[in-house]
Amino acid sequence: MHNSSPPHDGHEAGEFDLPVDEVTCRQFVELVTEYFEGALKPRTLNLVEEHLGMCDWCATYVEQMQATIASLRQLDEERSPEPPDAVLAALRARRAGRG
Repeated sequence: MHNSSPPHDGHEAGEFDLPVDEVTCRQFVELVTEYFEGALKPRTLNLVEEHLGMCDWCATYVEQMQATIASLRQLDEERSPEPPDAVLAALRARRAGRG
């Protein structure tokens, strides 16, 4: 199983300022939402993509996030239909019997 915490890079969250010459794992985790939304400025996007090309941890993190997003979209598309009236009636009868 993949460790859920990024490798420690000597920075605390919020301690860094962008733009910089490279993105750390911790910075990437803080930028991931903007990355998925396409909201990063071009220079920051380039730095993030360079980092993803060199960092297995962050590349795996992105793959896991993409899989999660795809699964959630699929769930939304495959919403279960309303339960049949017979099932609802049985549940109501059971609940009434306990009352």
